[in-house]
Amino acid sequence: MEKTGSNYIRGIDGLRAVAVLMVLAYHLKLPFAGCGLLGVTVFFVISGFLITRILITEIVSTGTVNLKNFWVKRIRRLLPAVLTMIIALIFASAVFDRVLFTKTCEDLWPTIFFYNNWHQILNQVSYFENAGAPSPLTHCWSLAIEAQFYLVYPVLLLVIGRFKKRKAWLAGVTIALAAASLGLMWFLFDPAKDPSRVYYGTDTRAFSLLFGGLLAQIESVGGIEKRLPGILRDIAGVISLIVLLGMMAAVDGYAVFLYKGGQGIASLLAVLMIYAVLNHNGVLNKLFSLSPLVWIGERSYGIYLWHYPVMLLISGGRKAAWWMMLVEVLLTGVCAALSYRFIETPIRHGAIGRNIAIMRSQPKTGRERKKQIRTIWRNAEVVSGALLIGIGAMLCVAYVPRERALGDVDKMKKNAENAYELTSQKTAQLKHGEKGSSGAEAKKEKKNLTEEELLANLKLLLIGDSIALDVTDVYYETFADSISDTEIGRNAVESVDIYDSYVQENGWNGDGVIFALGSNGPLYDTLPALREKMGREKPLFLVTIRAPHEEWEDSNNQEMRQFAEETEHTYVIDWYKASEGKKEWFDEDGTHLLPEGAKAYRDCIRRAVLKVYAD
Repeated sequence: MEKTGSNYIRGIDGLRAVAVLMVLAYHLKLPFAGCGLLGVTVFFVISGFLITRILITEIVSTGTVNLKNFWVKRIRRLLPAVLTMIIALIFASAVFDRVLFTKTCEDLWPTIFFYNNWHQILNQVSYFENAGAPSPLTHCWSLAIEAQFYLVYPVLLLVIGRFKKRKAWLAGVTIALAAASLGLMWFLFDPAKDPSRVYYGTDTRAFSLLFGGLLAQIESVGGIEKRLPGILRDIAGVISLIVLLGMMAAVDGYAVFLYKGGQGIASLLAVLMIYAVLNHNGVLNKLFSLSPLVWIGERSYGIYLWHYPVMLLISGGRKAAWWMMLVEVLLTGVCAALSYRFIETPIRHGAIGRNIAIMRSQPKTGRERKKQIRTIWRNAEVVSGALLIGIGAMLCVAYVPRERALGDVDKMKKNAENAYELTSQKTAQLKHGEKGSSGAEAKKEKKNLTEEELLANLKLLLIGDSIALDVTDVYYETFADSISDTEIGRNAVESVDIYDSYVQENGWNGDGVIFALGSNGPLYDTLPALREKMGREKPLFLVTIRAPHEEWEDSNNQEMRQFAEETEHTYVIDWYKASEGKKEWFDEDGTHLLPEGAKAYRDCIRRAVLKVYAD
C-alpha cells in the first residue's frame, strides 16, 4: 500500500521491523534469539492481512479482482530484488567461497520461480553434498510460500465472491483451511524424521497467512474499532508482543512445541498485535510508528533477502565475534538500503512503465523530444549494463568450477562401507558367542590388567553418526572387543531402537554405551529414554558435538552436560572442548574428521572411559 493512501498503516512497518530483527538475531546466533525464526511467522500473518485487505477493497469497489494486474504487482514487488541479490551472490561466492557458489547454483531456478520450499522438500540432496554451511538461498523458502499464496488466494476470493452471503462463506472457508493447515503441521511432524516437509510445506504453513486474512475480513465488515475498547486492544497487543519475545528467548527453534501448536500461538499473537496497531491512537501503534522502526520496516524485505547470504559469506554461518556481527549487520543494511532506493521503489512505483510510455510517445515540443532522447539513452545504458551483468552471471554459473565442503567423498563412502562390514562381523560374533558380562563383573575381572588390556577387553556399544564413522578403524585399535555402530546422517532419536535391537535381538549385555550422536538434529527426549532402557547402573557416555553450522550445537551440548550432572553413572566426553581451535583435525565443513582428528576423537573417548573403569 502506498504511504500517501488512506489505507497506509505506519505501525505495520514497525511490526515488520520487529519481525525482521527477530530473524536477524536468530541467524546471528544471539543467545536470546533461539526461536527468532518466529519472525517469519509474523511476516506471514502481516502478508495475509495486507493482501486480503487489498483484494477485498478491490472487490468492494469494482466487484471483481483484476488478477493480471494483481499478479504483475506482486512480481514487481518480489522478483527484481531477488534477482539483484542472486546476481550479486553469484559473483561474490564465485570469488570468495566456491562451496557456497555451488549451492547457490543448485538453488538458483527454484528461487527465481518461487518454488524453493518444495525444492528443499522434494530434492534429495546427498548427505555429503549438503555438508558445511547451508545454501545462501535457503531462506527464500518463505518467499516461495508467499508467492504461492498470492497465486491461489485471489482466485479463491473470486470464486467465493459469487456466492450469496459471500462474507460468511469466505470466513468459514478461511477458518476451515487454517485449521486444516495447522492440523497437518501437528500430525505430520515426527521428531525422528527430517522436519523439512512440515517446516517448508505450503500446506503446513498457510495457516499463518490465513490468520492474517481472517483479520482483514473482520476489518472489512466494519466496526472493528468498536468490537473491543482501545485500552483492552492495547493491553492485548502489548501482552502479545511480550509473549512473542519471550517465546523467541525461551523456546528452541526446533522444539516439538512449535509443531504441536506453538506456531499457531505465534500466529495468533501476531494477529492481536496487528489488531492493536489498527487502533491509530493506541500505545502499540505509536511504539511501532517510531521512525527507526519504520525505516527498518520499509526495508525489511531487502534486509531479509540480503542478511543470510552476507552472513554465510563473512562468517560461514558460524557464531561470530561481536565485531564481525557488526560488519554483517552494517553490510546487510547498506545492501538493503541500496536495493530499496534503486531497485524496489522505482520498479514498484511503475518506473519501467513510465519510461516505456515516454519512449513510445509522440513528442509535440522540442522539450518533450529532448526528454524522450534522454530517457532512451538512459534506459539503453541501464539495459546494456543489466545485460552485461546478467551474461556475466550466467557465464559464472556455466563455467566457474564447483566445490564441495568435504574433500574425498568417494573415500568417505568407502569408509562407510568398511565400517558397516566391521559392525556386521562384530554383531555376528556377538550372536554366536558368549554374552558379555555386566559392567560390575567386568571391572572386577579387569582390575589387575594394564590400561590397554582393560580397554581392549571392555564390551562397549558405541552408537554414532558419520563423525564417529570416521573413527571406526582407530576405535577398534583401542576397543577391540567393543562394537561401533555408525551410520551416515543418523538422528539421535534412533539410538533407543538401536540399543533395543542389540539387547533383544543380539543378546548384548556389555559394559556401557557411548552415545556419539547429535550432529544431525536435536536430541528431543532421547537421553532420558535411552537411560531408562539401559537401567540405572550401566555407564552411559555422552560425546558432545562440534557442528558449527548447525543451530542445535549449543543446545545439544548443554543438554548432554546437564543430563550427566543430574543422572548417576552418566558421563560427558567433551569433544567440543577438546577440539576447540583445532582446525587441522577437521575437513572443510568443520565437523567431519581428518585422520589426525579421528585419533584425537578416539583418545578423547579413551581418557573418559579410563576414568570410569580404571578406578
